[in-house]
Amino acid sequence: MLPHVMRQSSLDSPNHEIQDRARQMERQGALSATLFVGFPHADVPYAGVSAVVVTDADPELARRYCDELLDMAWQSRAQFVYRPEPLEVSIRKAKNLDAGPVVLLDHYDNCASGGTMDTMTVLSAMLDAGLEEAAAFAICDPQAVAQMREAGTGARVRLALGGKVDMPSLALEGSPREVEGRLTRLVDGLYRNVGPMARGELMDMGPTAVLDTGGIEIVVTSRQIEPYDIAAFRAVGIDPAGKRYLMLKSRVHWRAGLGAIARAVVECAGSGVCTSDYSGLQFRHLRRPVYPLDAM
Repeated sequence: MLPHVMRQSSLDSPNHEIQDRARQMERQGALSATLFVGFPHADVPYAGVSAVVVTDADPELARRYCDELLDMAWQSRAQFVYRPEPLEVSIRKAKNLDAGPVVLLDHYDNCASGGTMDTMTVLSAMLDAGLEEAAAFAICDPQAVAQMREAGTGARVRLALGGKVDMPSLALEGSPREVEGRLTRLVDGLYRNVGPMARGELMDMGPTAVLDTGGIEIVVTSRQIEPYDIAAFRAVGIDPAGKRYLMLKSRVHWRAGLGAIARAVVECAGSGVCTSDYSGLQFRHLRRPVYPLDAM
């Protein structure tokens, strides 16, 4: 089986319960017990679910525990499937939510999984829908940052944002979006994580600008970086907890540092090589048959 990344979080069912059982096994005779949910975008023979159990000279117990973890995963296989909905439906759903911040996950374009971090599909939908009190983290576009640095803080600029990178594996060409706004901040892009994930690590998103369109503050970076720490927002002078909408180019890791402030989460089917729609991917090396690609 090949679980979708968007359904792999150990904070959610079914992986939460499976990992809890693995911890139980470590209190009941196993030295170590782990279920690996895999990484479907690797396109290698064994990209899917696997389990490893280590015992002290008790191979029978190890085999039994290993099979139990795999059986738990298989019995829950339907819950590991991500089913995309049209982007316009997701945006409409977000607009109908009263409480904020509403996290709009642009999870098709997460750089930590190989995304370009410059696709404009979700951000364009937000602009077209007229969302306000919003922040977007982030579009990686060093060319746009250079243009804004030349214009200077406070200037009004119009530029072709994002969409600079083609994705031949998906037969997609980069598609910039013309955006106009006021340049409110320029920073060097260095910040240190406050945790809990990678606490204390120095991060570098390169020269970075904040473009305020009037409704959305768009963070534009020169280097790709996944937003999983609140320090990323603080570095550019944005309080994410004060926003009604937060667009994040992330999949699961954002929950470490920003999950506590989210009042609702809407998964947005954008575009990018991290697509959660398997129909858009060509699997050449994956061992088959495999669920849910094949009838099993």
